[in-house]
Formats: sequence, structure tokens, C-alpha cells
Amino acid sequence: MKNTTPQMMIYEIADWHHQGLIDRQTQDLLSAPYQRPNQLLSTALQWLAIGALLLIGMAILGGVGLLSESFLLAAVLCFISGGVLWWMGVRLARDPAGRMPLTGIVILTVGLMLICGSLILGETYFDEGAFVHLPRGLLVTAVLSVATAYRYRLRWPLLLGLLCAFHGLGSWEQYAGGGGYVFEILDQRLMAVVAGLVALTGLWHQRAEVRALRHHSGFGRLYVIFGLLYFNCSLWFLSLDNYDSPQAGLWVLLFTLAIISQLVIGARFKHPSFTGFGVVFLGIDLYTRFYEYSSDRFSGATFFAVAGVIGVLLGWLFERAAQRAREDRS
Repeated sequence: MKNTTPQMMIYEIADWHHQGLIDRQTQDLLSAPYQRPNQLLSTALQWLAIGALLLIGMAILGGVGLLSESFLLAAVLCFISGGVLWWMGVRLARDPAGRMPLTGIVILTVGLMLICGSLILGETYFDEGAFVHLPRGLLVTAVLSVATAYRYRLRWPLLLGLLCAFHGLGSWEQYAGGGGYVFEILDQRLMAVVAGLVALTGLWHQRAEVRALRHHSGFGRLYVIFGLLYFNCSLWFLSLDNYDSPQAGLWVLLFTLAIISQLVIGARFKHPSFTGFGVVFLGIDLYTRFYEYSSDRFSGATFFAVAGVIGVLLGWLFERAAQRAREDRS
């Protein structure tokens, strides 16, 4: 077997996992015969070389734009470079020989990021509002990323597209970091509705991946994860923002009901993401309510001691319930 053949096989198997054709365990099992003692070091050096080349290229582009003192020139350079990297990344990622699928994904992602940067720089040149148009650039990048993902059946651009879409909608007309939360959700009510619809769309997408959307396996899971993350965070922030409001109890109730609904959906469809997010945010909800009730009543040491004891008891009860459920099924 040639020296390059094991590496090609490893890349091909990794590409199968990236496209959602096999799970992680199957990938490790299939890759085991082709692994070599120095394979990990060789792979790490390749990634370092790719990262170094990309950083050098971006540094040169940034230097040219800085020396020219022109946002427009920098925007044009970023757009051209992004388009070239996007084209190269697509070709490498979809190469029938599967020689460098992961490298292609990296280059493709950097290309999309450069295109996003070029849009932001271009708007900054024509409108001196500095980075107030960041959301528009993010949303355009989201459209390009999602279109690339579906056209070439690649999951990573979809992840980037969803991240840009949610952050672009959440920070509309405001630069990142200016809001009250790290997630930059300026309108939590609207974001909760949008994210909930995205999560339900992901649930439908996963069921359709059995037949109609079988070539886009794994896409639905990303919709579910991002949708549930922003959905739960939006409702959680709403329950925190209204301490003195007469609607404070309503938002706490809606947040709790939403968590219970996720647990029900997870149990009904045997969906680990709905169950996992439900359990995690149920813990966050209980901790938050406990903090609101006891922060002014107990000292710091007493508060954490009581919270720890309650957490251990709840964990023990849930574990016992899971054991009984497994015994009943067997």
C-alpha cells in the first residue's frame, strides 16, 4: 500500500462523517486500520501549515488595505480573496478522489468569512456609521453559507450560516458587544419565536432526511441545536429582565412550560437534543428560581451548601428513575 493511500482513506472516512453518512464510532472503527504512530503529528503539522498560510495571506491583505488607507480597496481585496478561497474550498471538499476534504472545508469557511468582512468594509466606506451595518453583512453571509451547504451537501457551512443568521438577527442595528448579553439578543420575544420555529423545522428536517432529504443528513440536527439554544436563552433572559414587572411571573411560567414541552417532545420522538436541552435548562431554571428566593435570605456559604445538597438529591432521584425505566424496558 502506498504511503499516501492510508491518508486518503482517513480523509475519505472523515468526509463521510462530516456529511453525516456515518457516526463518530463508525468513523473511529473504519479509520483504525489506516492509523499510523506518527499520523497524529503529521495531521497536526498539516493543519498548522494551512493555518499559517491563511494567516499570512490575510496579514498581507490587511497590510495593503492599511497602507492604502482605503476601506474600499480593503473591501475589494477581501471580496476577491474570499471568492477565490470559496471556489478552491468547494473544489477540494467535493473532489471525487477525496484527497483533502477537511482542508477544503477550512478554506471554504475562511472564504465565506472574508466575503462577510468585505461586505462590512464596503458599507463602512459608503456610510461612515462604522460597524452599525454588521448585521446586514452577517445575514448575507448566512444566505451564502446555507446555499453553499445545500448545493454541495456540506454541513459546516450550514453551521456557520446559522450562527451568522442568529447573531445578525439578534444584533440588528447594533454592533456586537453593545447589548446586555453575550448572545446579543435585543428582542428576546421575537428571537424566541424565530428560534422555536427553527427548532421545529429541524425536527421536521431530521424526519425528512430518511427519504426526501437523505442527501442532507445531519442538517436537521444543526437546526435543532441552534434553535433550542437561542429559544431557551431568550426565554431565560426574559424571566430575568422583569423582576419588578407585573409580567415577571408570566415569563417564568412560560419558560418552565417551554422546558417541560421540550422534555415531552424528546420523550415522544426519542430525540436526545430536545431531552438534553430540556434537562439542562430545567436545572438552570430551578437554580435561578432558587437564587431569586434565597439570595437575600441566606448567607453565601449557606446558599451554596443548600444548592449543592439539592443538586445531589435531584441527581440521585433522576438516576434512580432512569434505572427503573431501563429495568421496565428489559
